[in-house]
Parts: sequence; structure tokens; C-alpha cells
Amino acid sequence: MGVQQRSVLERALRILEAFQCGPDLLTLSEISHRTGIPLTTTHRIVKELAEWGALEREPSGKYRVGLRLWEVAAHAPRSVGLQRIAMPFMQDLYETTHRSVHLAVREKDEVVFVERLASPDRVRERPRVGGRYAMHATAVGLVLLAHAPEEVQREVISGPLRMFTSRTYSSERELRQVLADVRRAGYAVSDRQIDPDYVSFGAPIWGAQNTVVAALSLIIPHAEARGAGPGHIVQATARGISRALGATIGSRSGWSGKR
Repeated sequence: MGVQQRSVLERALRILEAFQCGPDLLTLSEISHRTGIPLTTTHRIVKELAEWGALEREPSGKYRVGLRLWEVAAHAPRSVGLQRIAMPFMQDLYETTHRSVHLAVREKDEVVFVERLASPDRVRERPRVGGRYAMHATAVGLVLLAHAPEEVQREVISGPLRMFTSRTYSSERELRQVLADVRRAGYAVSDRQIDPDYVSFGAPIWGAQNTVVAALSLIIPHAEARGAGPGHIVQATARGISRALGATIGSRSGWSGKR
């Protein structure tokens, strides 16, 4: 692939990334501004993406992500395939608790949320499906980080740890101890670390090779978060998903593949 072809591809990918953090509808000018690509070039590439089906043009003239792109994404086993298997378990957990339930995977040193069932009384929009978040502040992130390769753990722990609230973990020593506790207990707790009003409980989802492939979490108002009960409920649901994915039960802490 030549430099010019690569440049066009890179620009096309940047245009698609412009939709990642919302809003769902963007004008050509907004796409150009977000990507830093000249308007005339944006117009040409967006036109080609729309012809292929990666983008769709609304009557208003704004663009949204196209169905063709979702059709391609449906073949990604770590997102839609996982979502399909996990959804019945997530719905059961939601109906039991009437609280928000989230499903996430790790992408390099970040958490990517691939599904959520939101409680109607929670007005905040985050996390967005497809949104990326820091690993050290969310329950799903702590679970995924605790079971990530050592080099990923070193990179996250030694890097800047963004403070979302006054309770966010910001010490390397503290975070290492928390990750050890997560591995031992089999679930994680994020107590008002990213939102001052909510506590999240997360548990690992194991795949057929007995490695952690995702994490599940339950979000509860701080006033209702008492004891380890929510953590055990999430853990039990995550085990059900793990069985459906082909994982096998092992030690007391959960799964034979657990380090």
C-alpha cells in the first residue's frame, strides 16, 4: 500500500472514530473539525463511506454510523458474540436488582463497554456502549486489570492515574494491593471512585481457555451498597456467563485458570 493510499485509509478511520464519543449525528463541518481533515477532503471521503454503507446521511444532512459497519462488527467475537451469550444473564440480573448492569472487555490499557442495561432512575449517560474508560477507577476495569498480562499491569499502575473523585486510586502501592485483593476475592468494588453517588461491583467472565475475556458489573447507589452481597450476586451471574462460554469450574475462588 502506497503512502497516499495509506493516508486516505487513515483519514477514513479518523472520520469513523469521530462518531465514537457521540453525538450520534454529525454534520460534515463537525466531522472536519473533530478530525482536523479539510472540509473538501472530508466531503469526498464521507461520500465514499456513505456509498459503501459505513455512514448514512439523514434528511437533515447530518451523518450517522451506517448499518453496514454494524454488520461487519457483528463478526467480532469479543463484542457482539459475547453480548449475545451474556445478554440473558444480564437481563436476569437487571430484573432481580433493577440496577444498571454493564459488560466490558479490555482493549490494550483501557476498558471498552460493549453492553449496558441502564436503571431508569440513573440519569447519567455514562458509560456509553463503545466508550473507553480508565482501568483503575471502574469495577470492571479493576477486574480486567487484575487478570491482565504483567506488562499491561505495569504500564497502567506506573502511569498517570487520573483522579475522577477524591476516592479514586492514585497510589501505585495501593492499586497493586487492590488488584491482589480482586484476584483473591473473585470480584472488585469501585466505591465512588468515578461517580460520587454510586458504587460498582465487578466480576470476571472466563472463556473456554480459562482466561478472563470480559467483566460484568452492577451499579448501585452508595446508600444501598451494604456488605458483600452485591459482589456475590455479580460473581454468580458472571459464572453463569462463563459456563455458557465453555469455562470450567475449578478452585474455591472460582475458575481453574485463575492466577
